[in-house]
This record gives sequence, C-alpha cells and structure tokens, in this order.
Amino acid sequence: MTLVVREDLSQRTVLSKSALTTFDMCQSQAWFDIHERKPLIPSERITFGSAVDAAVEQIATLIRDTGSVDMNIVMAAAQECIDRDETEVNVDEVERAANRFVAEIAPRRDWTGVACQPNIVTALSDLGEISTHPDIVYADNGIDDVKTAKRSKDDRPTLELGFYALAVEAFSGVPVPNVGYLTWVRVGKPYWQEVSFTVTDELRRWTRERAGAYIRAKKADEILNRKAEIPRNFSFPGGPAFSSLCDGCQYAPANGGECAIAYRGEPNDHAA
Repeated sequence: MTLVVREDLSQRTVLSKSALTTFDMCQSQAWFDIHERKPLIPSERITFGSAVDAAVEQIATLIRDTGSVDMNIVMAAAQECIDRDETEVNVDEVERAANRFVAEIAPRRDWTGVACQPNIVTALSDLGEISTHPDIVYADNGIDDVKTAKRSKDDRPTLELGFYALAVEAFSGVPVPNVGYLTWVRVGKPYWQEVSFTVTDELRRWTRERAGAYIRAKKADEILNRKAEIPRNFSFPGGPAFSSLCDGCQYAPANGGECAIAYRGEPNDHAA
C-alpha cells in the first residue's frame, strides 16, 4: 500500500506556492520553470525534508483517525520517500524527528478534523486560478507548514504562508486565523521550532502585492516572447537570493543548465 500520495505537478501552469517561492528566491529559475521545466536535482536535504514531511503527515492522520501513533506506519511512509528519490538519508535522524514530534508538538495541537495535504484549487479575482497543497490545515482553518532546515525560521511571515492563507480562505470561505511553521532544525542538538503568525489584512495585502508582481512579470514575458523562436528573459531579471542556490540548481551551467546569470567561476577560484 502506498502511504505517500503526491500529484504530478510538473505540468501545472496556474499560480502555486511553489511558483511564488521560486520567484521569491530566484527570478531566473522561475523563468526557466515556465519555459523549460527540469526536475529538481536529488539531494540529501530535499529527500530528508520529504521524509520528515511524510512522517508528520502520517502522525497527524493516525492521531485524527485512531487517537494513537504506530511508528511502523510513520517510518514506512518516510522510507517511501527515501526509496523514491534513491538518495541516502540518515533514517535514524528522521525517526528521531518523528518521535520528538509525537512527544513535543502533537500534544499541543488539536488534530480533530485536521486535513493533511488538501488539494486547494480555487481562484482569486486579482490573481486568477490558483492551486496549492498546505501541509496541515486544522479544523479552525489554521495552517502549519512542515519544514526541515539548518537554521531556525525568522520571526516574520513569509510569502508562502501568506499565499496559503489566501488560498484556504478563498477555497473555504472561512477566515484563516493563523499560519506558521513547524521546523525540524538540524543543528548539533536538533529541535522542533514552532512559529506562528496572525493572519491580518496587512499580511493579505502584502501577499497579494508580492504574488501580483509574479503575475505581471509572467504576463509581460508571454507578450514579449509571443513571436520569438527562442524565448529570452526580459521580465524576470533577478538572480538568486544567495549565491549557493546555484550549486544545486538544475538550470546552472555546472549542472547542465543554460542560466546565463549563474556565476561559472574561474579555474583558479579555489586555488590555495
């Protein structure tokens, strides 16, 4: 039995959380995703995050449905992600994160009626059709996104959390009270970090403005390249938020891609 079910989103063209977060981190990568999408390059970081995400999904579902957690099922779901990606991951660390979640996070949440990875497909008057899959939506419409990271989250809302709020509100017709992150921070002594933000009118306005910038850039790109035999990037001029993003980017020349703004280095760049 398959425990981790995820849609194939490689051909999705409507506005999504993934498109916005990519645009936020590197506009050039967002442009390539529109014109010549390539799959992500497998990495330990990505697979570990997917495994922990799958484990938490099973924990929430089991508590909702049975009131208890079977760690065999939880770890089977995590292993599915590891096997799918064929990437080596420290399974013991995944299990530690799952056990700590059960002991520390689960008792502080009401799992009654929780939805995990719901398929949210709706439309917003100013942004058009949208599609997204929040990790956890509680019965009161609160939202949590599960993350793994090497540093803790900043104490400020993000574009992806704001977008989740707009999407769930439009889909359900019920205000979202708060959005937040549940992050397994991978430091010497790893821990679960909880951050939560009240969904305010300002967060909604700010998110709409940021998402609108992507929509406008995409429309301009379509017009400018409408008759082009080979598309060129005119409206997504921004580069990576930090240079190391290029290291694992599928569009970087070092990884077989054609991104012109990725720094290619010189032969003596790493000379002693």
